[in-house]
Amino acid sequence: MTTPATPRKAPPLDCAPSQIGPCAHCQQPCRRYGVGARTLCDSCWADVEARRTKAT
Repeated sequence: MTTPATPRKAPPLDCAPSQIGPCAHCQQPCRRYGVGARTLCDSCWADVEARRTKAT
């Protein structure tokens, strides 16, 4: 039997509730709308950046 993945804890968001949406990868709440928004949460974004810099 495998152990289920540990869910990532989302950091507190300092934006209006209307700017919050799910991360495109892990579905955790993140700033999806408005100024400074991304489609990925900070954790998933860091993973992408780490793979990108490792590949070069």
